[in-house]
Amino acid sequence: MPSVVVEADTGGKTAFEVPANKIGKIKFLEVDNQATSAITITIQDVFTPSASAGNPEPTEVTEIRKVITVEAGASYTEKLDGYIEILGACVVVASATDSACKVIVGYDFE
Repeated sequence: MPSVVVEADTGGKTAFEVPANKIGKIKFLEVDNQATSAITITIQDVFTPSASAGNPEPTEVTEIRKVITVEAGASYTEKLDGYIEILGACVVVASATDSACKVIVGYDFE
């Protein structure tokens, strides 16, 4: 299972992008917050739906898939029995920008 590490950033960091005709599955999530204050991490799915007769020019959609708050000096680990579905880009957004807070996302494609 591939994984990626991103630092906490209020502007958001793309962890991975799902190839066409696939579904991304987050199966593991870890946050190591060595910052001096609590940080809230939001996992977003940013995608553009396929065009259809009812919506010939769809616009980009951002769905919130998970929100976690990790206290200063603490860590959070979740190995998912199922998965968090990602249709487009998996974007990690933090409540503060701090290189002392790392987010590890383990994922796969189906």
